[in-house]
Amino acid sequence: MASKAFLTSLKKGQILHAQVEDISSVTGILLNFQGDLLRISNLTGQMISKGQSIRLQVMSLEPLQFQVFNSHSTRFQRVV
Repeated sequence: MASKAFLTSLKKGQILHAQVEDISSVTGILLNFQGDLLRISNLTGQMISKGQSIRLQVMSLEPLQFQVFNSHSTRFQRVV
């Protein structure tokens, strides 16, 4: 699980890099942020695969929300 230090270090607008560790459902994804694991919901409809490296931008801290950067279309798509 993500450490408290990792979660409190997040800032709105921050860009992060993560590795997809596991996919538990169509929308459930477990991400590894350099050792901190965080489960997110992929609401973009785009296919994300295990082992894939992705970039995310912190959109909100309460509740915690990210946008995933899609390198193919050079735009961000919302995930929670």
